Amino acid sequence: MSSLEPGPLQGRQHWMDLLRGAAILLVIVHHISIVQQVWDGGTAPEAVLLSEAAKPFRMPALLFASGILLPRSLEKPAGRFLLGKVRSLLWPWLLWSLLMLAIMGWGFGTDPLWWVNGMYTWFLLALFVYYVVGLLTRRIPPMWVALASLVAWTVMQQFGSALIDPTYRPDKFVYYAVFFFAGAALRRVVLARTLPLWVLAPGLLLALGWAALAVRIDRDPEVPVLSQLVVLAAVLSGVALAQRLPRVRAVRVLEWLGRHSIVLYLVHLPVIELLARHLDLPPSRATSALFFLVTLGVCVLAVLLRPVTGFLYTVPAPRGTRRVPPVASNPSADAQETEPRQLSVP
Repeated sequence: MSSLEPGPLQGRQHWMDLLRGAAILLVIVHHISIVQQVWDGGTAPEAVLLSEAAKPFRMPALLFASGILLPRSLEKPAGRFLLGKVRSLLWPWLLWSLLMLAIMGWGFGTDPLWWVNGMYTWFLLALFVYYVVGLLTRRIPPMWVALASLVAWTVMQQFGSALIDPTYRPDKFVYYAVFFFAGAALRRVVLARTLPLWVLAPGLLLALGWAALAVRIDRDPEVPVLSQLVVLAAVLSGVALAQRLPRVRAVRVLEWLGRHSIVLYLVHLPVIELLARHLDLPPSRATSALFFLVTLGVCVLAVLLRPVTGFLYTVPAPRGTRRVPPVASNPSADAQETEPRQLSVP
């Protein structure tokens, strides 16, 4: 691929920030709901309903946005590419896993599977694996890699992989790979133009139906092939919707959150865990709202402090190394060197 994109790809893609911002808020609501139920025995029913309805789509949306950055990242030399992923993905994965281990108890660290996907930091490790796979298969069109992931996950289901350990789900990395590589495959389509209404309307209907099913069965629907196709259609409808929304103040706030989604993703769960462990509040809508506002406030503060706490999210560049500022016309300019600011990451 040429390093120069055609004219329509120029300029910042605000819809990507919006998509990530909305997904990150849904992740926060989800984790508040889970942690409160563990510690307090309940949470706001609206939060539970929203969490269950959005469960099939949160992570696929983040991974789709991350996959869009793969082709451009692969234009770097392999050594620089891998070093950047170690600095921006493996480093925060290890650092924040250790932090959660200190909060939850060091005993969890004796289980190797806990480090792989027993904690929310699994997302960073999964992204690192996907980027490495992308490097190894750089001569293969990403859509073929997405299809291979779909087939592999379907085969794993036939052998009951989901039942081996329902807590750690060894098949999770394969399931989500479909959305990452679909993002890479559809990059030029979603960046070049606004997706048509025939993508938006049916996708939204599918999303509503799939969300209703998730709420009814109280878990993420897992139907081989159909699950990933329906969710991918829903994610594309979300892209089409985000591309059309007017950039009013509320939308711009979500875009800002999306631009800093790596910080929100890493900071939110330790805050929620500490609140649940040290605040003795009865389960209620007010408590859920308090958790959400405090968590979001701490996350915003962490974003503002990032100029002096950048080491929490990426390995600092060696002293004396000059970091080239991103090019303004690059649609993912703030993620080109280390992708620290977005879960494009994340």
